[in-house]
Amino acid sequence: MNFKDIVNDAPTHIKKEFIYRRHKKGSLIIHPNEQNNYLYILTTGMAEVYRQSYEGTMLSLYIYDSYSCFGEIEIFNEKIKTLGVIAKQNCETIAINKTKVYEWMKIDFNFNFYIIKQLASKLILSSDTAAKLSLLTVKDRILLSIHNHYKIGDLDNLTKQILSSEVCAPIRSLNRSITQCINEGVISYKDKKFSINSIEEIEKYLEHFLLR
Repeated sequence: MNFKDIVNDAPTHIKKEFIYRRHKKGSLIIHPNEQNNYLYILTTGMAEVYRQSYEGTMLSLYIYDSYSCFGEIEIFNEKIKTLGVIAKQNCETIAINKTKVYEWMKIDFNFNFYIIKQLASKLILSSDTAAKLSLLTVKDRILLSIHNHYKIGDLDNLTKQILSSEVCAPIRSLNRSITQCINEGVISYKDKKFSINSIEEIEKYLEHFLLR
């Protein structure tokens, strides 16, 4: 049973507690670093989860399509604060208080099974991503960071200082790897601004080392 069917078949007394919301493109669905007591079900549109660095830079982590959910991790652990979730299109969501989520899980095996699969999937993805990132070279991390900034549309704001912080490398090491990327024709750096010469080339490169 897909998640849309599970939501549509929710018990009547649970549905009565659904909070329906609309979000304009570019608006925040969930603000970062807040306490969250709700499960959010995205019914239409596309949303993006991002992490914000201390310099204010936003890094894209996940993309959610319609009939997916987020916020489930925080409602099972009060110590975890939210990541930011932004509407990439005009979106509609259903918010459900965690007490009703627990109740729904008790009486609906399909919903319970879906939530457990979501938690397991995100745990595996986070662990796998962390393991892969720990093995990346400075060059790999630079291209990954530049690609992330390109995707969220703020590549013009990326400085060497921010990049150094994001890839955890000193400026001297950073400069050597940037020069290597420039010499290979992958990126350009002019007037203190980065640009991508071929997004296809970078994505092909990233796909290769993230899957290896």
